[in-house]
Amino acid sequence: MFLKAKKELELMRAFRKVFLDENKRLSDDAKKVIAFLRDEAGGRGELGKAGVPYFYDHANRFDAGAAAFLLGKRRMFDLIIKYLSLDERKVFELASRDKGEDEIIEELQV
Repeated sequence: MFLKAKKELELMRAFRKVFLDENKRLSDDAKKVIAFLRDEAGGRGELGKAGVPYFYDHANRFDAGAAAFLLGKRRMFDLIIKYLSLDERKVFELASRDKGEDEIIEELQV
């Protein structure tokens, strides 16, 4: 149990070293990366074309493979947010990748 906790702490420190600046806030580049990963992982809760979730095919049949793939991408994003100890509401507010760099919101409070 202690070894697992130690490994988790080391991993959290490594994530924070990569993404946070000296003020313990997301760096500007980290904001862009997190916003990109959030959108790629489906972290906005958006649906596909015509409001159909991405894990249904064109005939509205459930596609287990697509669901597993998307859930795997979302899991990776969730792990990054977990190890950075970020408030998910703040992550949701990050400018999406289709907005210009000047539209990135205020720095996240960590």
